[in-house]
Amino acid sequence: MIDALASPAMNISPQRSLGGGAVGTATTTATAFCPHRWLLHRLKRVLPLVAFLLTVLVVSCSGFVFLNSRSLNTRAIEANSATGGAGSGAGSPGQLSSGGPVMVQFYPDNQNKLLFRKQDVPSHRTMVNNGAKNWDNYAGVVREKLEAVRQAEGKKKSRRLSGEEQFVVGSNSTVLSDEVHIFYYAWYGTPEFDGGKYYHWNHKYLEKWDRRDKKRYPTGAHDPTNDDIGANFFPEGGAYSSRDPGVIRRHMEQIKLSGAGVVVVSWYPPGLADPNGPPSDERIPDLLNAAESEGLKVALLIEPYEGQTVVNLRRHLQYVRDTYGEHPAFYKRVVGRRELPLYYLYDSYRLLPDQWRRLLSSKGDVSVRGTELDAIFLALLVDFKHRADIKKAKFDGFFTYFAANGFSHGSSWKNWNSLADFARRNSLLFVPSVGPGYVDTRVRPWNGQSARDRRKGSYYGMAWRTALAASPTIVSVTSFNEWHEGTQIEPAVPNTETRPAGRFTYLSYEPEEPDFYLRETRHWIETMLRERTWRRTKTT
Repeated sequence: MIDALASPAMNISPQRSLGGGAVGTATTTATAFCPHRWLLHRLKRVLPLVAFLLTVLVVSCSGFVFLNSRSLNTRAIEANSATGGAGSGAGSPGQLSSGGPVMVQFYPDNQNKLLFRKQDVPSHRTMVNNGAKNWDNYAGVVREKLEAVRQAEGKKKSRRLSGEEQFVVGSNSTVLSDEVHIFYYAWYGTPEFDGGKYYHWNHKYLEKWDRRDKKRYPTGAHDPTNDDIGANFFPEGGAYSSRDPGVIRRHMEQIKLSGAGVVVVSWYPPGLADPNGPPSDERIPDLLNAAESEGLKVALLIEPYEGQTVVNLRRHLQYVRDTYGEHPAFYKRVVGRRELPLYYLYDSYRLLPDQWRRLLSSKGDVSVRGTELDAIFLALLVDFKHRADIKKAKFDGFFTYFAANGFSHGSSWKNWNSLADFARRNSLLFVPSVGPGYVDTRVRPWNGQSARDRRKGSYYGMAWRTALAASPTIVSVTSFNEWHEGTQIEPAVPNTETRPAGRFTYLSYEPEEPDFYLRETRHWIETMLRERTWRRTKTT
């Protein structure tokens, strides 16, 4: 047998047809048996089946990951709905019902973490220093700078700028743009000004939302008496009270130095507050007066409150109009021949579009359209689906709030151009929110994956560049002083806890000066106005 197989050729006997007749003889050449060729032949038959099975496996895994990520998002939202959180203010997407606890910022969508490049900060941004070297008395330095500005302008009020006006940028110029709004929180308290209590600085650690995480995290509340506060950065001058007239005045001076012209204050209706602070409405008169003295305007970020409906919201709008509507510093925009106030509605998706239509449609049963309560209402856009909801609800526009790129569809920088196009097609205002970074592990110690490093200002710069590329009418800044989530541009300094049980070292803006992000904000506002002037000149 081996010899036969090894023979190079052999003669084949006459072949028979199906009918039995001979069809002739044939001499064929039989090659030697080769195991490799036999294996290759078998593989060719099996490979299509293997490819099909791999395709099914990949599709199944992708579907599982997608459904699991949606499930995690849902659990995170439900957990925050149940626990409240860092202040409860402009924070995170929460539950969709109209009632329940106040929400805080946390929306775990961690894709696209690195859409920005790490780059050095150009040296031309270190401006408006005016030679000041002593940063121990920063408030005095700020006042000196502002005084130099006033003297350079002949002691006149700084001129307010909009995107339609030309301006001159110089080392002593003042730029105040009504097209840049900055979120502000007046919920901090200290024993000296707040009845012997701390508010918000002593924020507690929040429980982790993912029960599968078996790590142990800190619990309890912070102790500001030992420089232990619920924040990863430490404010210059330490913990302060939002009631302190000196603090309010200093904040308005610093915001003016940044160039942002509208202070958007986190607000609850009279008698209501977030779980960690006192009622906020009583702060508004002092903030309006202080803002007026610096040429600033004040708008409201209406927080979600327990039992919120369009009916009681209309009643609260009437209160705002009657109490603050005629104050010179209460922000209004010209719409046609009318001047209308502007309201940011945080967690607006907690009410269904049909409910909002009752208030915002001209045909609604409690409509404010065409009445003395008419205004510009901006919704919070979190998910892609909220675009259609906002349009259906008859909002005038939307904002993104979150300072962390990738937190949500709205806060992902890669989506801003498409969101701007959607807004233009539907005659809506698109207000992207830029921020210097994000870190909240002093209140959510399990949330390190959501942190966004500041990268010496390059993260902030990329947010601004992306926002300006979308050509929005208004840009909002998150935030001036939301310390819990590390989005503040308020001056911060290095510090270390003094409590015996721990020696936490706070983050800072070093090697830059404490007011670095105030000056960065001013730089980008000047850039925005310069670009708008150039575009207007080009079109004419």
